[in-house]
Amino acid sequence: MLDFSEPSVWWFVTRSSAIVGWVFLTLSVLWGILLKTRILRGADNPEWLKVVHRFISGLAMLMVLTHMVSLYLDSFIEFTVADLLIPFSSEFEPWGVALGIIGMWAMVLVWLTSMAMQWIPQPVWKAIHFASYVSVFAVALHSGMVGTDVGTPWYTALSVVLITAATFAGIIRVILTRRSPAAATKASQATESPAEVSTPRPSVNSSDPTGRITCRVATRRQPATDVVELTLTPIDQDVEMEWEAGAHITVHLGNGLERQYSLTGDPADSRSLTIAVLNTHGPGGGSQWIHEHLRVGTELDIDPPIQAFALKPAHRYQFVASGIGITPIRAMLASLPATRDWQLLYLGRERDQMAYLDQLEADYPSKVTVWVSGERGGRAPLDELLDSKAQIYACGSEGLLNTLEHEVDSSRLHVERFIPVDRSGEHTSHALSVEWEPTGQQVEVGPDQTILDGLESLGVDLMASCRRGVCGSCELSVVKGAPAHLDSVMADEDKDELGIMYPCVSRASTDYLTVSPS
Repeated sequence: MLDFSEPSVWWFVTRSSAIVGWVFLTLSVLWGILLKTRILRGADNPEWLKVVHRFISGLAMLMVLTHMVSLYLDSFIEFTVADLLIPFSSEFEPWGVALGIIGMWAMVLVWLTSMAMQWIPQPVWKAIHFASYVSVFAVALHSGMVGTDVGTPWYTALSVVLITAATFAGIIRVILTRRSPAAATKASQATESPAEVSTPRPSVNSSDPTGRITCRVATRRQPATDVVELTLTPIDQDVEMEWEAGAHITVHLGNGLERQYSLTGDPADSRSLTIAVLNTHGPGGGSQWIHEHLRVGTELDIDPPIQAFALKPAHRYQFVASGIGITPIRAMLASLPATRDWQLLYLGRERDQMAYLDQLEADYPSKVTVWVSGERGGRAPLDELLDSKAQIYACGSEGLLNTLEHEVDSSRLHVERFIPVDRSGEHTSHALSVEWEPTGQQVEVGPDQTILDGLESLGVDLMASCRRGVCGSCELSVVKGAPAHLDSVMADEDKDELGIMYPCVSRASTDYLTVSPS
């Protein structure tokens, strides 16, 4: 049996935990860089890869904790708690030990903020996450300055591999995420006639205090009758617009309207965003204005991408789309690895009205089932075409989504809606007290008043676009209380799991709520 009173035992635990922790830390940073640059996109979908990243990071933290505890318990070295937690407290190799402590605290900061990322603004979280680079290089220097195995062949080889891997991945990160979209913009402008290239309005600051991003229309084409596809690139080329399949943006139109559109195309491209807009010729005027006024070179403001239709890890998928509902589904298909088991059921009235149909059939001939009601003489028999085992992701007409909700168990069905479901009958509104957690301000919200209106009366500046419970832009984190979800953004179970709500339409089952920015 091991005799833990022997210093040699703790020396072994300290050495091994330090080396294993260094390996996991480097692997975690390397994995994160590969996720950022989407090099791993062929391995699996993003959610699986993020789970692996969190698992590796957790193992690195566990090894660091083991390393520090073993140093404290080793009577031969006699480190105090202050020596292990405060830089330059230790008299033993003060610079080497201090670098290890700095690396450790950087790891803790990144790890804790990652656990709480749903409550932290994304720009803040991304800035903090850069501390992981500080951590990996501080730990490398710490190991080289105080490691007892420094100079041995195996240690030298391991050090070279870890440092080279981290450096090489960092170089890839810089190269792949600094690609300029200017060339693509010039090429796209050359494809349209001069008459179609509008004169850009004066550029505005892309770092708008409202969070809006000023973009230019880089390409415009028509993938189907009454459908226009627009590729948007930020005026500020340093802006990266990270998004995952299923995300959407709010577009601020020149006629004063705001409209939400699902992102389509390849989520690996963080330098541009692509939307496809169906001209509904309706009274709202949003889609018609886009078709008539947006040309290559036109500038407009958008809100950053919002994720409310996430593609979750699963072994088997079936995607169901009708009409313009193909746009988020197309992005999901692009994000899946070649080995993933999936099928697409694409429904439409006429072929010329089905955007991307020819491309999808050419790219995935064995995976796409097309049902054109104009050719087949009627609607698709969903009871025969639906996969009884797969996770089903659907976007399209209200009739399709309502049918799917009757045919498919809610645990397997994930939908995105264009029009909110009337859920007012699910909850009887009553007065409640709402607290804005960042300032402690409270407001009494009446039964006929929305929580969003109540918070805005306090002077709280919230992003809110549709105000109908569809777009998800007004998302808040629930600190205390129990929300009564009345929106149509995502499944109620998912919102409860994430601890979020949408105050534009949702209420509370309790007499109070404490909320904060999401």
